[in-house]
Amino acid sequence: MLNFLKKDPILAIEDYDFTAFKQVLNTPAENIISDIKTADLKGRGGAGFPAGVKWELARKEKSAEKYVVCNADEGEPGTFKDRYLLENSPWQVLEGILISAYVIGAEKGYIYIRGEYVKPIKIFNKIIEKAEKKGLLGENILGSEFDFELELIRGAGAYICGDETSLLNSIEGQRPRSRIKPPYPIQSGLYGKPTLVNNVETLAAAVEIINQGVETYTALGTAESNGTKLISLSGEVNEPGVYEIEFGSLTIREIVEQLGKGIRNNGQLKFVVPGGVSTSILPQEKLDIPYSYEDIKAAGSNTGSGAMIVVSEENDLIDLMLNVAEFFMSETCGTCFPCREGIRQVCYLLENAKERGYLTQRDFELITDLSQTTYLAARCGLGQSSLNFVTSVLEHYRDELLQGGGQ
Repeated sequence: MLNFLKKDPILAIEDYDFTAFKQVLNTPAENIISDIKTADLKGRGGAGFPAGVKWELARKEKSAEKYVVCNADEGEPGTFKDRYLLENSPWQVLEGILISAYVIGAEKGYIYIRGEYVKPIKIFNKIIEKAEKKGLLGENILGSEFDFELELIRGAGAYICGDETSLLNSIEGQRPRSRIKPPYPIQSGLYGKPTLVNNVETLAAAVEIINQGVETYTALGTAESNGTKLISLSGEVNEPGVYEIEFGSLTIREIVEQLGKGIRNNGQLKFVVPGGVSTSILPQEKLDIPYSYEDIKAAGSNTGSGAMIVVSEENDLIDLMLNVAEFFMSETCGTCFPCREGIRQVCYLLENAKERGYLTQRDFELITDLSQTTYLAARCGLGQSSLNFVTSVLEHYRDELLQGGGQ
């Protein structure tokens, strides 16, 4: 294991040695990028884009002004592993930010923390203050020629800021709405300059790779999913929480039974949402697959943000679908018509279904069509993934939901 989950959080700067960062300061940036690429570290925020490739592209951009942004706007229901890192391993997160900034040649960075995360915000404000006093932020850091300053931005509660371009607009003081890509943030991001945006866990994992070595990291996991992953386990389990697991070491069902200690109140497991409510569900017959990028993808879903939500037989399916759809309806930026109106109409149909206690065949057809249109026409990931949960529940539990058992 990479031991992300520290039993004794290090909050005093004197107790954290920044070993990885010191090593990076004496190593060519290209070598660090090569290590991250060889380790095949994938972004831990949900998209899973290779971090090493992202760093390499950002470094190659010809600009005197670059930025790094740590995306800590963790707003999807059931996701709380980044909060754990911010509260228990803040120096490691800072170290990851410093390393990424040095590698791409950035002198300014931001950490954008979800507004509701009061404790992490207080912690990181102190972290920045202490780092500045100790010479870990500012000019000529640790006696090197590297200059870097970091600013904390408190989010205003918009889930869409989890999208990197919406987050950049928010930092600039604009309305948080997604930008049309290309250009990508690496090409033209914050204030039109090359900008590297990484998730909290991604940056923390980069530190572990440098500290423990590429061989140690790649020895863990599977052929396509190296290392470990933090998961936020919640829902109908006896022991919800943040867990670090080695990719491929446990099946989805084993995670529920061994880590979550089974279904609470002796209930019966119905399905699992493997990566947050923006991902498709995995029903009973698909739970005996290893937890890995490739296996979950082959089963028709993805690891997403690592938010594993467990649903039991006692949960009302229509109520669950409506709850998720209403969340996305409230969080859409409203820029594109398919997302804004598509989700709204799905909510309307589900509200009526909830009142009568079942879906009609017409409801099923309309929701399916609206979901497909929203997926194809929405301009950002929020809209494209907003109805994955709803459509997958309809797909797997059609007969249970339709009037007359779908006959």
